[in-house]
Amino acid sequence: MLRGVVNPRLEAVVRHRVRGPGGSELEVDMVIDSGFTASLTLPAAIAAALGLARQSGGGAVLADGSVRQFEIYAAEVEWDDAWRPVLVSIIGNEALVGMRLLAGHEARIAVIPGGAVEITPLP
Repeated sequence: MLRGVVNPRLEAVVRHRVRGPGGSELEVDMVIDSGFTASLTLPAAIAAALGLARQSGGGAVLADGSVRQFEIYAAEVEWDDAWRPVLVSIIGNEALVGMRLLAGHEARIAVIPGGAVEITPLP
């Protein structure tokens, strides 16, 4: 089970370790974003610190309707007590957990500041 907390802006936040190709790791606070269909976004500074390798580029329509171009990098995230390879979109200044990473899990969120966030694998 992964645990986190709801912040004062009512965002569900979980902390995960992310690893780059050279084995460097960082703990990153990530906001759960049910409107994001891919796995993970990271700020460019974190991708650079981890030495992530660029895989490709793409474009996306954001929640506000704007279109943004972004780069896609390969990384690993600690998930369900194991390292899982993921493609990371480099968009904005916030780390986001998307629905592809949450697939096969149940997310429970007590939506009050300081509320519990729990992500549990489904049987």
